[in-house]
Amino acid sequence: MNFLETITTVIDTIERSSTNQALGYVICVCALILSYLIGSIPFGVVIGKLICHKDIREYGSKNIGSTNAIRVLGKPVGFIVFFFDVFKGALIILLMMLLKATNVYVTPIDYFWYGAFAIVGHSFSIFLKFKGGKAVATSLGVVLVLSPMSAINCLIVFLLILYITGYVSLASTGATITVVTTGWILYAVGIPYGEASNFLEYYISNPGLGLCILFCIMGLLIILKHIKNYKRLINGTESNFKKAKKEKKEALLKEKMEKNDSSNAEENKQ
Repeated sequence: MNFLETITTVIDTIERSSTNQALGYVICVCALILSYLIGSIPFGVVIGKLICHKDIREYGSKNIGSTNAIRVLGKPVGFIVFFFDVFKGALIILLMMLLKATNVYVTPIDYFWYGAFAIVGHSFSIFLKFKGGKAVATSLGVVLVLSPMSAINCLIVFLLILYITGYVSLASTGATITVVTTGWILYAVGIPYGEASNFLEYYISNPGLGLCILFCIMGLLIILKHIKNYKRLINGTESNFKKAKKEKKEALLKEKMEKNDSSNAEENKQ
């Protein structure tokens, strides 16, 4: 190969490399936009209207999230909303991981960016004039895929606080703090990022500095979205699942007793 052929080969290689790199970034940008759009889908509103013919923005706390969906639409439908809100936070990340595992495409940016765009989409939905929910469930989807230990710990703390207090806002806050704390602990002592060879190692792996920073930003966003809840907690007007359940039982019992009294009265007249 002479000098001219060598130069030509080098130029062709650079051009192909540049083209592939440019295509990679185009795919990346499209995936980020898609993640935002999927995150923007207000499943609480969509599912509420399709199944229950209710717009949950007009009932309860008027929030589009799964907590208000459970309160307004009932547990079965509310948990469907919860599932989709969690899944939309994880979807594009899982897709990018699958493409890498099959040697189709390797993202030029960290996976957490796709989760971040989904969270922003839920909180500032393009379909709701850039309004949205608190992004607790969507954030859980992101954390569940990228740092399973943080997700499991936050679920345990959430359920424990909810069981003790009955306040979802307090449980969400405790879970958020748990994610941030667990993430930074794993950053300090976990298996080096990207070196996990099985699920157990991945479970205790270092989430990386970028993801830990995202946890902090997510936590701040969730706490800011709960300011009204904190004010209601101070004023004693915050919705409480334990009290609501107790009041519902008491109402049903009272209704049953009234029916029995009415039946007894009719029998006495006869």
